Formats: sequence, C-alpha cells, structure tokens
Amino acid sequence: MKQPIDQLEEIPAKPRRSLRGRLRRIERISLRHAHKFIVRRFVNLREVRRHALGWLLLLGILSGVTMWQSGVSSQAYTAPVASEGGVYTEGVFGAIDTMNPLFATTPAERSASRLLFANLLTYDEKNDLVGELAQSWEADSTGKVYTLRLKDNAKWQDGVQITADDALFTFNLIKNADTRSPLYASWRNIGVEKVDKLTIKFTLPVSYAAFTSSLVMGILPHHVLKDVHPSQMRTDGYNRAPKVANGAFQFQDLTSVDIDRNHYLVRMTANPSFVMGKPKLTGFQLHAYKDSEDMPQAFASQEVAGLNNIGINQIGSLGNAQNYTRIDAPLYNGVYAFLRTDAPYFSDARVRQALQSATNQDSILKLFGNHVEALEGPLLPGQIGYRADVKQPDQNIEKAKQMLDAAGWMARPDGKREKNGEPLKIRVVTVNSGNYPAVAEEVMRQWGQIGVEFDSLVVKAEDVQQNIIIPRAYDVLIYEIAIGRDPDVFAYWHSSQANTVGLNLSNYKSPKVDDELDSARTRLDTTLREAKYRLFVQQWVNEVPAIALYRPALTYVQNKNVVTFKPRPLVDSTDRYYNVRAWAAENEQRRPTR
Repeated sequence: MKQPIDQLEEIPAKPRRSLRGRLRRIERISLRHAHKFIVRRFVNLREVRRHALGWLLLLGILSGVTMWQSGVSSQAYTAPVASEGGVYTEGVFGAIDTMNPLFATTPAERSASRLLFANLLTYDEKNDLVGELAQSWEADSTGKVYTLRLKDNAKWQDGVQITADDALFTFNLIKNADTRSPLYASWRNIGVEKVDKLTIKFTLPVSYAAFTSSLVMGILPHHVLKDVHPSQMRTDGYNRAPKVANGAFQFQDLTSVDIDRNHYLVRMTANPSFVMGKPKLTGFQLHAYKDSEDMPQAFASQEVAGLNNIGINQIGSLGNAQNYTRIDAPLYNGVYAFLRTDAPYFSDARVRQALQSATNQDSILKLFGNHVEALEGPLLPGQIGYRADVKQPDQNIEKAKQMLDAAGWMARPDGKREKNGEPLKIRVVTVNSGNYPAVAEEVMRQWGQIGVEFDSLVVKAEDVQQNIIIPRAYDVLIYEIAIGRDPDVFAYWHSSQANTVGLNLSNYKSPKVDDELDSARTRLDTTLREAKYRLFVQQWVNEVPAIALYRPALTYVQNKNVVTFKPRPLVDSTDRYYNVRAWAAENEQRRPTR
C-alpha cells in the first residue's frame, strides 16, 4: 500500500535511498513523457501552423485567380449592347440648304438625307448590295435592261404605300433638265418605265455592268410632290422640311442654333414604320457646322456625342484620348494630285513623270499617323482589274531632276527651274476642308526639292465646283474622288468627260484608255472586264494624268458610352448609317443571348 508523500520522512534511511532512486527514475520518465507529449508536440504545432499558413496563403491566391478569371470571363462573354431609347447627337461639316436626295451635296446635307430617306439598294456590313426598298432586281442577258421590284410592305411616313409611281416620278425628275439635279448627266439617256404597281424597268443605251450601283439612292413621294413643277423643285419648301419621307428617322424641325457660326440643327424622331425595322433610338439630332473648326469644341462641351470625318489637325484638340473612341473606316475613294495635262507645263509627260518621282507617299501617310492607306493607282486593292505589280515608282529625287533636265527645265544657281527664261511655277489648288491643306503643303514641299515654284490657293468647299473645277482654274488640283465598290472610273479618265461639265479633272485624253474603259464597263463577263481594267491601269501609271496620294478614311470620334458602327471599309461616308437601327445613345454590358 502506497504511503502519502507527507509521511515519507518517517521511513527508515535505506528504504529512503531506494525511494529516491525510484523518484529519480520517475523524474526521468516524466521528463521523457513531457518532451514527447508536450515539447515535441509544441514544436510539431509550430510546424503545423507554418503548413496551415502556407495552405491559407495558397487558398487566397487561388481565390484571387478565380475572381480575376471570372472577371475576364465576364468581359469575354459580355459586350456593349445598345440600350433602348435615347437621342443620339452627331456633328457634321457643311451647310444644310436641302435634305432632298436629288440635290444633297454637302456632307451635312447628304447625312441628313440618308437618315430621312431609304435607298432602293444599299450596302450591308460586307459591302454587298442588298435591297432596302427593293425586294429584288435583275438584268437581262444583254445587260441593257434591268428590272427592280419594290417591297410590298414599304410605306411613306404618312402611311401611304411606296410604289413604282414614286420611283418613276423620282427618275423622271432627275432626267428633266429643268430640275437641275447633279444626277442629270448620269440618267438622261436611261429609259425608265412602270411595269406594274411595284415593278419598274430601266433600259440602258448600252450594256453597263456596274448599273446596280447607281440604284443606291433615295426616292421621293409622288403623292406629296406631284404638283410641284420641275423648275421649282430645287427651291420648294419640302427640301428643308421633308415631313413625309421613308427613312429610319422622321423630320421634326430645322433650327438655327447660332447664326454667326452657321450652326444648324436637324431634329429627327425614330420612324416606327421604317421598312428595315424601328431604330432603338427615340431620336437623332444632326448638328451641322459650316466651320469645321467649331466641331472639336462641340464635342468637348458634350454638345454632340460623335463627330463625323474630323481632320487630323483637330484630333489633338479633343482632349484626353481616354475619353473617346476613334474609328478609322477606309473609304472606296482616292485622293489625287490631278495634273491638268493640257496646261503648258504638263503637256510634256516627262514633267508629269518628274513630279511623280519626286512624290514621297510615305511622308504623306505619316501626316495621318498612318491611319490612312497607300494608293498606288486609279483602282483600289481588291477591285476588279487592280494590279499589285503595277504601281507608281518610289521617290527618286535625282531621277526626277534628270527628267526635268531632259524636258528642258534647267536649274538656276538658286536651284529653281526655268525654260527659255520662264520659271517652272505651277498653280496648286485644294479645298479648305478636312486634311487637304496639310496634304497640299507636304506635296509642294516635296516638289520644291526639284526646283518647282508654286502659286497656291485654298478655296471653300462650296466654291470649288463653280470657281475651280468648271473653268479648270488650276495646274494641279488636290482633290478626292469616289471610286466606288464596282470600279467604273469612266467619268474620271475617259476623254469624253474632259469638259466643263465632266469629271475628267486632268483633261486626260488617251485613245487606248478610252477603248479599255469603254470595253470594261460594257462587258458582263468578269474575265473580260478584268483584262481591260488591267491594261488601263498600266497605261495610267505610265502616262501619269494624276499622282495617287492616299486612300482616305472616315475618321469618326465618339463618346465611349455610345454604340454606333463598327470599323470597316465604307463605300460612301453615309454608309456609316448601314446599321443605324442598332445605334444607341448609351450602352450596357450584357451577356449575349444564344
């Protein structure tokens, strides 16, 4: 039987020594147990804690990665979606005197006209022709007769059905010289007749492969305008207040915001009966500025949410680039230095070739921050007849000087050129809109390196036709032309168009080119058209009636919160409205429906 500890002193000495041995043994055993079960477990606890902290840290990292991946995934699987409602405000350049598609010429007029009037045919997102008012169209085997049928659900904004009477009325107005439409020359020799209520037939004097491109145009309401005499049509009040139209939007009013600044506003509301479907927007406001310098301030002050075709010299004044989105959409156009071939200096092809060799296209492209594309000749890449193997030569200043020497234009001690005591001083003209003045300055700088002197002029856009083009009051005109989706460039390079009413701005005359252009536009067989256009391109590059400078782009800036069109090539600047039904004054992130 064990004794209590407080009674151990009473134990005899020998047993006490034996007890001390046992106690020491107990102490050693206790220490071993304490080390095993307490100290070592405490050390293990620290090890476990370190492992636990490691696992917790790893778990936190995994959670963070999961959250980040979820955010990225959300962005990847959501997109800006046009919100319903709202009014979109857009700034455009130019005066607004008419919104009638038969007369609209300025960028502002053509923009308003396109929003208010539907076209017979239009271009889709792939730049293929599709019907807007037209249900179908076809050509006969000769390529001279085209038949177009209208959609039976197309209506004017007053509810009246759109019929062949409206189309016939429109084309007869165009073909009447008293109407004074810019389209007269293109349509005067084309027969137009009504087949039935919804069908109209066009009869051409010769086959014309690109004719359907001519049907990308709006028509007028016969029941509204039938009593207006053609000679009075241009001045009729309908042009400034087309209350009955058929486009995506309906005219509301035209007001003067600032007479001193020539700032006008066209207000429109969504057309619920638009043949392609009602727009998401409830309204559209088009701000027209006669002075393009007012446009950046209008955007900065949020007067407008988007600016159409802003110049390169104005981009910097828009402020922080983080506050807007920039769209550069290549156009099916070309900017050229047209050399008037019947001018005293340019009747010698060697002088034209010298200017061609002195031109550095790369330097011109840099003016735009390389937001525009190179242009190598009279056609665009991808068009029928385009030749990548035939293009303008690269800049060669020494070769250009040698050409001028061979043509008799010798350098004076100051480097300037003269012939028989007459200086080589050419008149360079361009318009005061967009980027043309900057381009003209760069071209003259380059040509100045070979001793050319200049008498330069920058004219108002509204004056260029009457004061410059018709009288051919230039030696060099730096100007833009519309080449189009189907490259019928007959109007620009055929000798029959080298007159005051034609668009052969170089007054270029070449029997070979005439034959190739005549054949190319009248052949329906694509292979034959291709062959003719390829010959034309070769002749054009050799004879230099003009110098290709660049393929322009529509530069569009917009508030980051809006939804408009996607960047893609545009046949015409107004084709930015190809999807206007989906535009929005603001957007929201939404997962697309399947």
